[in-house]
Amino acid sequence: MSGKASGVSKAVADICGSFGDDRARMMDIVRAVQGRFGCVSGEAMEAIAARTGARRVEVQGVVSFYAFLSERPGGGSVIRVSRCVPCLMSGAERVMQAFSKALGIAPGQVTGDGKVGLAWTSCIGMCDQGPAALVGDVVLTYVSPDRAVQVAAELLRAGDWRKAKLVNKLGDGNNASDLVRSAVHNNVRRAGEVLLGDSSPGDGLRKALAMTPQEVIRDMKTARLRGCAAAAGRASRRG
Repeated sequence: MSGKASGVSKAVADICGSFGDDRARMMDIVRAVQGRFGCVSGEAMEAIAARTGARRVEVQGVVSFYAFLSERPGGGSVIRVSRCVPCLMSGAERVMQAFSKALGIAPGQVTGDGKVGLAWTSCIGMCDQGPAALVGDVVLTYVSPDRAVQVAAELLRAGDWRKAKLVNKLGDGNNASDLVRSAVHNNVRRAGEVLLGDSSPGDGLRKALAMTPQEVIRDMKTARLRGCAAAAGRASRRG
C-alpha cells in the first residue's frame, strides 16, 4: 500500500473512531470524510465499511444518494444553484448560464485549478427568495445574472468560499448580526390564518370552490403566487 493510500485509510479510521465506529452514524462519518478530502473516494468507502462493519454498497448508497456528497473531488468551493420550481420561474436558468460563462465550466464540472465547482441542486428552502444558491455553507438569495458574475469573480480571487466575501446585502433581524451575517430575510413573521392558525380539513378547498374562475385568477395575479398549493392557501384566507 502506498504512503498516500495508507494516509487516507488512517485518516478515515480516525474519523470513524471519533464516531465510535458506529454504522448508525454513517451520515456523520461520510460528511466528515468529505470535509477532510473533498470527496468520499472508493478507497475511503472501503475503509469506512471495514471500520464500521457495514457493507461497501451501504456506504456507497449513502454517498450516491445525497447531492452534497461526491465520490470524486468537486472543487473546494462548490456553487449549487437551486432548481426548485419557484427558483426556475424566477430565472435560475439565466443565473446558471451566468455562472457557467464566468467560470468557463458547465454544471457538474470543476475549474482547471480544481478550486471551484458548479452544480444544480434540489430545493434549499429559499423558494421565497429565489433564485437562490449555496456556496459552501453560505446562502445566496435573489441572485441575478450580474450578481452571479460578481460571486464567481470573488471565488476565483479568494480561492476558497471561507475566505471570499460573498454576502453583499444582509437580511433582516438577527440575520444582520455580526455573528450571523446572512442574506436570508425573515418572511415568516407571525402566526396567522394560514400559518399555525385554526382551520379544519378542507377549508381552503371549500373556499376555493366557492370562488369564480375569474376571482381565482385575479387573486393569483394580485398575490404573484406560484403553484397550486399557494393558490389554495390564498383562497383559505378569504373571508
